[in-house]
Amino acid sequence: MKKIFILVLFTVVSLLAQDLKVAAGAGYKKVVLKVINEYEKSGKKIDGFFGNMRQVTTQANQTDIGLVIGDKNFLLKKSGLDIKEYISIGEGKVVIAYGKKSAKINSSKDLLSENIKKISMPQPKKAIYGIAGKQFLENENLYKNVKDKLYVVATVPQSLTYIITNEVDAGIINLTAALENKEKLGGYVLVDENSYSKIEIIAAKLPTCKQECEDFINFLNTKTAKDIFNSYGL
Repeated sequence: MKKIFILVLFTVVSLLAQDLKVAAGAGYKKVVLKVINEYEKSGKKIDGFFGNMRQVTTQANQTDIGLVIGDKNFLLKKSGLDIKEYISIGEGKVVIAYGKKSAKINSSKDLLSENIKKISMPQPKKAIYGIAGKQFLENENLYKNVKDKLYVVATVPQSLTYIITNEVDAGIINLTAALENKEKLGGYVLVDENSYSKIEIIAAKLPTCKQECEDFINFLNTKTAKDIFNSYGL
């Protein structure tokens, strides 16, 4: 009986291990999960992993993750991953968001206002939108005047949390996060796209990308998946 139980357990674990593993940046968790949930209606299963891109890279190097969704520049030039091929998902956009109790922001210049005393932003040395955030602040000649207001956190979701809880007066996040949480925000404004480097979001195939991975990639190219990504600002 014990041997039968062990055999059954081993079979179950083996079957679970066959599920496709997909990793993505934390800022895209909700939209990627929505796409995954839609795909799983076909009866196939996907295990999702989400975190900052350094965490995602580490996880991908240590496990059998087949597909990574994130910033093209980072994945191709800085991740160290053995990327065989990729498809484009969309383009990420930077926004300045503010809470329901904060003063309304109409443009990036409003960050100079005395009403804006604290601004959250992702880590400018590691996080994609932290890098882009610092770029636009510098290119719009705002950085020197707002650097003492900046409250640096690890990721977009953390920056967003501080905005929603009104612990900061404004914050730098991406359009996807703003659209996902628009009912919890006071509002947001798009940053001039010419003031920061283009952020192209891709789905990158790793050596462990087998047939089930290819099937999911084909789904990403369907109108159903593209409509979901578009609805989240990608």
